[in-house]
Amino acid sequence: MHARIATGLLFGVLVLVAAGRAQATPIDDCNQSADADKKIEGCTLFLQQQPLGPYVALAYGLRGEAHRTKGDLDRALADFNLALEIDPRQSAIFVNRGLVHRDKGDLDQAILDFSKAIEMNAQLSEAFVNRCVAYKDQGQTDAAIADCSKAIALNPNDAIAYNDRGVAYEKAGEIDLAIADYTKAVELNPGLGEAYANRAVLYDNKGENELAIADYRAALAKTPTEEDRQELETALKRLSDAP
Repeated sequence: MHARIATGLLFGVLVLVAAGRAQATPIDDCNQSADADKKIEGCTLFLQQQPLGPYVALAYGLRGEAHRTKGDLDRALADFNLALEIDPRQSAIFVNRGLVHRDKGDLDQAILDFSKAIEMNAQLSEAFVNRCVAYKDQGQTDAAIADCSKAIALNPNDAIAYNDRGVAYEKAGEIDLAIADYTKAVELNPGLGEAYANRAVLYDNKGENELAIADYRAALAKTPTEEDRQELETALKRLSDAP
């Protein structure tokens, strides 16, 4: 139930709206649509209409983000590669390409991309928190904790960074520090079910059943995935049935 939360980045807004039109256009879909298919369609149309325009790299980046949302990692990677070939100064696109590499299991390449983004913009907290997760997945807990701590220093209200640092602390055997971070995460974002679930497991392991039950119930109330729901319900039933 440990979260591997990937923080995406918005690239910005394309300054290209057909003059005189009040209703949404495919270009608007590329900019703003929450529907991945509409975003892909709109960005593709823009790229067909403006293949040499000043916002081509941005459009490839936005389309890549939509492909990743759909789970089409190969197309997402291809679009991010094209975006960076056209404009290698886009730190946000390095972060998003790093997320694709991480999704594909290529942690070394993901870390290289997150590091490049940090080199370009040392204030980019999202790059630090995502590199934190990649380091944690590699077992480099000290590096993970350092990166999530940097993300928190840059953005003290980032509940995800606290949650992910908690996972790193837990992996390092620092259980009390992990619980403290999960607690801070739910204080900052009471809707973050992963942090409740993570804290519940630690309370469960420590034999603090009432606290574990409360957290398992809170996690269940936050619409977990079906797999996590089954784990949470099983754990809750075990504790509830305990004498």
